[in-house]
Amino acid sequence: MPREGKPINIIGKQFSLLIKPTSADCNLNCEYCFYHQRPTDPYKSDQIHKMNDEVLITMISQYLNITGQYGAFSWQGGEPLLMGIDFFKKVVSLQQVYGYRGQYVGNSVQTNATLITDDFAKLFHEYNFLLGVSLDGPAEIHEYYRGKGTFQKVMDGINILRNHKVEFNILSVVNDHTAQKADVLYKFFLENKFYYLQFIPAVEFNRSSGQLTDFSVNPKDYGNFLCQLFDLWYNNGNPVISIRTFDNIATIYAGIKSEACIYMKECGNYAVIEYNGDVYPCDFFVEEPLLLGNILKTPLKEIISSQKMRDFSSQKCNFDIFEDCKNCAYEFICHCGCPHYRYNNEMDYLCSAYKQFFAYTESRFRILANRIKIQYAYQNQQSKFLSEKPQKTPERNDPCPCGSGKKYKRCCMLK
Repeated sequence: MPREGKPINIIGKQFSLLIKPTSADCNLNCEYCFYHQRPTDPYKSDQIHKMNDEVLITMISQYLNITGQYGAFSWQGGEPLLMGIDFFKKVVSLQQVYGYRGQYVGNSVQTNATLITDDFAKLFHEYNFLLGVSLDGPAEIHEYYRGKGTFQKVMDGINILRNHKVEFNILSVVNDHTAQKADVLYKFFLENKFYYLQFIPAVEFNRSSGQLTDFSVNPKDYGNFLCQLFDLWYNNGNPVISIRTFDNIATIYAGIKSEACIYMKECGNYAVIEYNGDVYPCDFFVEEPLLLGNILKTPLKEIISSQKMRDFSSQKCNFDIFEDCKNCAYEFICHCGCPHYRYNNEMDYLCSAYKQFFAYTESRFRILANRIKIQYAYQNQQSKFLSEKPQKTPERNDPCPCGSGKKYKRCCMLK
């Protein structure tokens, strides 16, 4: 039975957990995985990387006690499904025990989908898990860095998810091999009815030499990729699929806060929990100097409110360091970019790509933004007519205000 009483948001903002129950362990060996570029992995010497019950119970009970009405658990890796189905059954059971009555708790899993079974899919459907499936494109593209034979295994896993009506989206990595193939990727995803997409750039620095890895996408190619992809997606102002980057930018132009950390003024809207209870401020910075604490020793509330966490969060948009960003016409979108794409305190490696893309698409994003504003004005007018309080602008993962039961990002966001 859930806990009685009203859940209180002690954190003061929406805050999620990114949990790595198997740390970086994975059943695949993708060449561009950023864990391979991390020579100082603090857990490399540990033989077992599996979250135990003590860590799991402590994490769930403490988090649901401080997160307020909404709680979001994002299970990642490595490959989190290596934990097995009983682990995720236990997750759901503990959330039901430690959650409050009326508290909305969501779960997402980022997976390569090769370990999906009917039993996994049944569980995920029953408890409304959202799955992110890593798929770079058709077989030749997907297997270029992910390994021969992996494409069909992923597609088999996707078919199981579809058979059980599990909600999922696609995560595609844009690397040196795919950056010139936006049209091929878009056509493939559309033909296979993948309508919810996320594209992330592969940019990794060799920590020893400071040189870019061979698979990293260069700014010119990435800028061209985004522009070409946008042209395909825009569809005369009537996009037929969701691309997370474009969705976020459209809502920013409409004056709505982004849910993606790269477009926020500060980092710090989530924390990483490693398999042993160690806490870090970001998945890209699981390094000893940035260890914030351990939930078995220090309450989670204290860890995420610590000065060390605040210091990390504030370094995202620092005009003292990134003076050129202060007067940039597009600073209101990216807020100096992502710290992961910097090296030795230089500007975001992809800055020129973003500037190219923002300039190329600005007028069309403003058209989409106006449509979003009109939609909210109408919804708030309807709320007043019904003697209700005006609805606050929902974020991407909130329930859609139209009452469809779907998440906002999958319903009315770009209508």
